[in-house]
Amino acid sequence: MKGQAPTTTPTTPSLDIETIREFGPHLAYSSEGRLDTGVETDKYVKTHCCFCGQQCGMQLKVKGNLVVGVEPWYEFPFNKGMMCPKGIKRYLQQALPDRLLHAYEKEPGAPGGFRTMPYDAAIHQTAAEIDRIQRTYGSDAFALLSGASLTTEKTYLMGKFAHMCLRTANIDYNGRLCMVSAAAGNKKAFGIDRAANPWSDILGADVILVSGANIADCAPITTNYVWQAREQGAKVMVVDPRITPIARTCDLFLPVKPGRDTALFNGILRLMIEHDWLDHPFIENHTVGFDAVVAHVREWTPRRTAEVTGIAVKTIEQAAEWWGTAKTS
Repeated sequence: MKGQAPTTTPTTPSLDIETIREFGPHLAYSSEGRLDTGVETDKYVKTHCCFCGQQCGMQLKVKGNLVVGVEPWYEFPFNKGMMCPKGIKRYLQQALPDRLLHAYEKEPGAPGGFRTMPYDAAIHQTAAEIDRIQRTYGSDAFALLSGASLTTEKTYLMGKFAHMCLRTANIDYNGRLCMVSAAAGNKKAFGIDRAANPWSDILGADVILVSGANIADCAPITTNYVWQAREQGAKVMVVDPRITPIARTCDLFLPVKPGRDTALFNGILRLMIEHDWLDHPFIENHTVGFDAVVAHVREWTPRRTAEVTGIAVKTIEQAAEWWGTAKTS
C-alpha cells in the first residue's frame, strides 16, 4: 500500500545437507575391531565414566591405540563393577564419527563448507580476533563456558585462561543449573559443598527420601543402593511431580506440584516440631537460627501445605512421622 513500509516475512535458514553429511550429527555404531567378540586386547586401562556425577569406575579394553570395549572394575568402591547403559557405551566416544580431528575454516567451495587449516594458523587467527573484539568492546565482551566432565587440573586451567589471559569476569559451566545450587545448599546446611557422607551410608538408613531426582534414569547405580537399603527394611519416600521408575516401587509417593517442594518441607518440619520429632543435641551443637525456622514454618499447617502442594494431608503426615521418628535417614 502506498506510503506504508514494506513488510518482511521471517525465514528459517535452509538446512545445509552437505555440512551435515560431512560433519554430522551421525549415529555412533560399533565397527571394525569393536565388532570382534574374540579380540585379544593389549591392555586394560582403569578410569572412570564422565557422563554424570557418579563417576563410576571402569576398565577400558585397548587394542593398538583403539578403545574396543569396556569391562567392569569390581574393586571400585562406588559401583563395584556395575555400569549403566551410558557407561557401557562410553568407550564409543573415542571414535565418534563427528569427532573433529583438525582445525577448520569456513570455505563455501570445500566439502561440507569448511577446509582444514594448520592449528598454529587457527590459534593465531582466533587470538587476533579476540584481541580485536576486546579492544573495541572491552575484556568482558568474551565469556567462557566449560563442562562438568573436566578434570580438576583442566578446570583450574580454564579459570586461569579466563581471568589471566582473556581477563574476563564471565566464566561459567554447564552445572550452573544443577550442581552449583546443590553445592550452595549443602554448604549452608552441612558446611561442605558436596555430599557430607558416602553412598554406603544409604544402606544403614531407616528412611530414604528421594526429592526431585529421577535416579533410575539419571543415576542408575544409586538405585541399587536404595534397593539394598529397602531389602534391609528401609522405607523409601519419593517427592516428584511425575511417577518416575523409583516412585513406582517406593513405599510413599508424594506427587508435589512443580515448584512447591519448599512448601512441602515447611509443612513436614512443622509437624516434626509439633510432635517433638527432633534431635535436640544436634540442633543445639550444630545449627544456628533454629528459633527463626520454627517461627517461619508455624503457618504451614497440614491443610495449607496440602492446598499448596496438591498432596493429601494424610500423606504429608505419614511422611513427617516416618522421617521424624527414624533413627537414621
